[in-house]
Amino acid sequence: MKKLTLLLIFLVLNLNLFAKHIEAQYDITYGDFLDLGVATTTLEINKNLYKLKIEAKTTGMAKYLTNNREEIYESYGQVINNQFIPSKFIKTKKDDHKKRVRTYIFNHKDKKILLNDKRFGKIKKMDSSFNEISININKEKNSELNYFAKDDILSLFFNINKKIVNYEKGKEYTLNAVGANKTKGLINILMPTPEKLKQMNKVLKTNDKSKFTAFINQKIFQSKRGELLISLNNNGFCSYAVLKDVLFFGDIVGKMVKFKINKG
Repeated sequence: MKKLTLLLIFLVLNLNLFAKHIEAQYDITYGDFLDLGVATTTLEINKNLYKLKIEAKTTGMAKYLTNNREEIYESYGQVINNQFIPSKFIKTKKDDHKKRVRTYIFNHKDKKILLNDKRFGKIKKMDSSFNEISININKEKNSELNYFAKDDILSLFFNINKKIVNYEKGKEYTLNAVGANKTKGLINILMPTPEKLKQMNKVLKTNDKSKFTAFINQKIFQSKRGELLISLNNNGFCSYAVLKDVLFFGDIVGKMVKFKINKG
């Protein structure tokens, strides 16, 4: 369950920048029968400032197995020339026992990113007699990332629809974003050939013409690169996404179930 929110981020790729408030909801399923979770994405724009948030919660058996796992991704910044430019990115992971909050501050002028990492709650370990014990944790660390990216993973995929229109069929492109790959934040976008597009149409059960593959370069279950198939509808929204090569049950599927725009 640790990496599922990355799938949710790919689900909402490009929103109407003139809207004041947008909300989308998605169902996440594992194989043909297991419900994994639900996600809510909201975008608020006030003049040239934006606030973007994705909240993902496990449901059913997955909720029980992960101790009520929740992940929250937040991006704050400005809208400049129809592009999302982040100033702060917050990544929160929590369950019934512990919580971790990582806050990234962007310095675009000096091309630096500062990280504040907080962990608190309880973790379970085995003592020398092999008895399970609970240990309280309360840690905080400040550091600087060893790379700079002008995007976080949310802002990148809200901007990406403007990039792929210029991408060539059959070619792979490398991007990077804070919150993606742990080393350099690398993400690869592969545009399908006509033959590959026919195969994707069978997997992505939509009539959308815009489809591509994204590799988040992290091992998720059995998928070494984290291969995601993406389908965009005519309005530029992802209607269907599939995480391939998942252990035991088949693919993880994300599907939009509700969508609402309030222009204010």
